[in-house]
Amino acid sequence: MPYARVHEHVREYDVFARKARADPLHQVGSVVAPDDDLAMAYARATYDEERWVEMTIVPKDAVIRLWGPGEQEA
Repeated sequence: MPYARVHEHVREYDVFARKARADPLHQVGSVVAPDDDLAMAYARATYDEERWVEMTIVPKDAVIRLWGPGEQEA
């Protein structure tokens, strides 16, 4: 059985933020939580060292990957 980092009752979330309104959102990290509310709290507690104007979390399983490093565009 392959190793799974995330327990079956939690989800992994990507955390995105921007420092200025004109800046694009960029990924600053990720958190693991059993629900959206705790994921928001974990993201704030973990990544609040910067003065972000916006922070967003997205469930990792909601992200649709088109291609990755070293792969050809389909």
